[in-house]
Amino acid sequence: MSAARPIALVRRGYSPTGGAEKFLGRFAAAARDHGHEVLLVNDRPWPREACGGVAQRTLPARGPWEFARAVAHWRGTWPDGLVFSLERLFSADCYRAGDGVLAAWLQRRAVYDAGWESRLRSFLPKQRRMLRLEQHCFTGGDTGAVIVNSNMVAREIAAYSDYPSDRVHLVRNAVPDDFASGVPAREEARRRLGLPGDRFIAAFIGTGWKRKGLRFAASALRRARLPGAVLAVAGRGPERRHRAPGVAFLGPQKDVRPLLAAADVFILPTVYDPFSNACLEALALGRPVITTAANGCAEILEEGVTGSVAGEPHDVATLAAALHYWAAGGRAAEAEASCRAAAGRFTLADNVRRTMEILERTRPA
Repeated sequence: MSAARPIALVRRGYSPTGGAEKFLGRFAAAARDHGHEVLLVNDRPWPREACGGVAQRTLPARGPWEFARAVAHWRGTWPDGLVFSLERLFSADCYRAGDGVLAAWLQRRAVYDAGWESRLRSFLPKQRRMLRLEQHCFTGGDTGAVIVNSNMVAREIAAYSDYPSDRVHLVRNAVPDDFASGVPAREEARRRLGLPGDRFIAAFIGTGWKRKGLRFAASALRRARLPGAVLAVAGRGPERRHRAPGVAFLGPQKDVRPLLAAADVFILPTVYDPFSNACLEALALGRPVITTAANGCAEILEEGVTGSVAGEPHDVATLAAALHYWAAGGRAAEAEASCRAAAGRFTLADNVRRTMEILERTRPA
């Protein structure tokens, strides 16, 4: 394949805090350095600086299904170019399954939803269409290669499809090399956020609190009975449902680094996360991570050294024991160097390089 073959990067919307958007901006720059013409395909224009100044092709669409149809129609105008998608499409040369496997997520979700909710959801046209789109993503004739960010997702693809395993490639998420630069010291970070300076603090970051397991984190804090301990929650959600002693709601945080700097540990008892960027960011700032086996990031943790892993999000006893473990004898502070080293193995430069290698050698779909 010619090194100059054009590449279309497909991502629908834009969020200034989105990890996928940040990745695509950096990847676009690297692809141009490799001699590729790069085009961003979306359903609404991105800020020019967010996409590295590359050309954009906006295909107005009202949802994922309509967007996939619009891209399928547009591909006829891109006969010699590669399509690298971060969205579920009918076909792509390479699909980055950053959202994991929808069928697997729905099965995990059903454990925690009322039976009627799962049954009702199965009849919704939107869900049925998304599952149909996902079947195309994991069909060998429709997708040339698939990139996953955890072995968990690779196993799910194998369990829910017949997609060839030799065309599934593991590329872990990464954080920028300068992620920890300019971060306030712990005492200053706590002062800015209005958090107590002399208490054990567990940070929780994310939206979609039901999926992220905030209720289990709050229950674990209560069960741990750590005097004065605080669960500091960043993100948007139904606060009234999660109010409890020791839980402090900080609202959405454009920059999560001060909260991570203020915390002793990071806790995310998620029901499903292909690979939590927030966990990796916590490690990069030297904070041990408490999470579940349903988080692909658990694969890079060393038990009792850089974090703790509960088998299930509702295993509150294990989560509480992990909080006790990290609160004792300054263990969390002693783990800082090990946590930073664990995150340091996953650099953006390596992430982009591996992705470029896979894309340049993938077979056309």
